[in-house]
Amino acid sequence: MKLTAKIPQVALAAFALTLTTSASAQCTGGPPFVPPPSSEGGVSGPSGPQAATPSAPRPSSPSTPAPGAPATPRPTSGPKTGGPARPVTPRGPARGAAAGRTMPRGFPISFERGATSKQRLKVDWLHPVPPERSEKGTSAAGPMPLQDALKILWEGDDGRPLLVLRECTECEGTDSALLSKSLKNDKTMLLTKWFRTVRLPAHITKYAHPFHMVFRGYRSFDKGWPHFFLLADKGSQPVVFDGAQTQSKLWKGMYNVLEQRYAKNPKRATKAWLRLLDRYDALDARRTQLREELLAVRAEAGPKSSKAKKLTKQLAEIEEQRAKVAKEEQKVRDLGLLRRTAKADAGR
Repeated sequence: MKLTAKIPQVALAAFALTLTTSASAQCTGGPPFVPPPSSEGGVSGPSGPQAATPSAPRPSSPSTPAPGAPATPRPTSGPKTGGPARPVTPRGPARGAAAGRTMPRGFPISFERGATSKQRLKVDWLHPVPPERSEKGTSAAGPMPLQDALKILWEGDDGRPLLVLRECTECEGTDSALLSKSLKNDKTMLLTKWFRTVRLPAHITKYAHPFHMVFRGYRSFDKGWPHFFLLADKGSQPVVFDGAQTQSKLWKGMYNVLEQRYAKNPKRATKAWLRLLDRYDALDARRTQLREELLAVRAEAGPKSSKAKKLTKQLAEIEEQRAKVAKEEQKVRDLGLLRRTAKADAGR
């Protein structure tokens, strides 16, 4: 009688376990529940009472001695075979070294770009305005010819190569077509400084827009308009990008165009410019620290105290170092722009 009374209780427990498993499988928002395979490699079946399987004996571990009992000495660390201890693996480089950011001794290490670097790491977009056009004006209303439109995009004495981006409804007002969402874009934004960067609105796809032919005028765009393109001069073939390009492909295209229009090596200049930004970051961080210390010392000991004078002198030294970095930066940025030839301006 005792055995028959226990059987319904075991079945009830198994049924409750099955309900719990089914409820967890219906949890919304997560991956579907997949029962784990059995240890024999087969497919696991429905839950139910299983016979207890004898487990393998585990090695006994030293237990805590009772109060008053002599403590058992612990074995020293190392292999149990009696051989030499495992050598300690040295830790990797510090975070600053891994990121390639080197700071002078005594300068605070910062992993965020300073104010000076942030000013450089922006795309200087130009938004050209088409001239007023009508039936009685210089030309008929409608899209301008390609060469006329390019003259406006290259307005003035700016002879840098062009980077022309057209916005779309999804990326309007952002740089997502040009910049990566998951990687650093410092190099890309520095490279844009050697281009004349032009942004056109999304509705240039309409035939009535004056700059419609900037994209429609190229036969190579018949299969589909790119999101942006690079142009060394008016007669060159554009280097196109769809907005989903990799950084390496973008840099390769930008380097190729820059090498056509500049005398110096843009790759070498970009690396040097990035190193100068690191120096700007160190100087900006140090300047901020000294200014905060100077304010505290002036409030506590007065502006004429020896410590205040010392901090003021250190701030002046920081400004001198910044001036030196600025001169080096000016040399790095000057790649020697080459003049466009008459054949290139005439177009093809």
